[in-house]
Amino acid sequence: MRTGVFGGRFDPIHMGHLIVAQDVTERLGMDRIIFLPSFHPPHKGTEAPYEDRLEMIRLGIGAGNGRLEASDLERRLALPKSYTVDILEALKSELGQGEEIIFLVGTDEFANLPSWREPERLFALARVAVLARAIKTPITHALAQHATFVPNRVVELSSSEIRERIKRGMSIRFMVPEPVREYILEKGLYRKS
Repeated sequence: MRTGVFGGRFDPIHMGHLIVAQDVTERLGMDRIIFLPSFHPPHKGTEAPYEDRLEMIRLGIGAGNGRLEASDLERRLALPKSYTVDILEALKSELGQGEEIIFLVGTDEFANLPSWREPERLFALARVAVLARAIKTPITHALAQHATFVPNRVVELSSSEIRERIKRGMSIRFMVPEPVREYILEKGLYRKS
């Protein structure tokens, strides 16, 4: 089985995440993609609590979509920081040795890969697929030769833009799946404190 791993803060998940997941699943012939929300991101914090972000992923991918899944692995591991190599190692152990893991990463994050914890080990744990965007981030490190670069549809949408729109009282309709929008409104997430 070929499994994609899509990690991130997903604060909140939006249509861009889902469109990219669908595209890359088809391009790389993956059987499924597991969304792994960061429990304790080492570089950037989150605004919504972990449980809300996980629930928004579940709502966003919807029931009956056999190719997209949400995982609470990072919460179950309860590590002080969510380092990718530790998460992939645990996931590989959980899924079994017969599973091919494809770690999905955007070009902006991949450009910073040398600053990650044990970046070389990523390539022993998974195939690294870099989602190449139209705006090219220069990749100058030697690790790039070991990655697969996948053309990626450009979706001009970001979680930070969605959070900002909510704070300003603007609509986010059509930017996030409708169940996610309803959840954000019901919980009062991302409003000014």
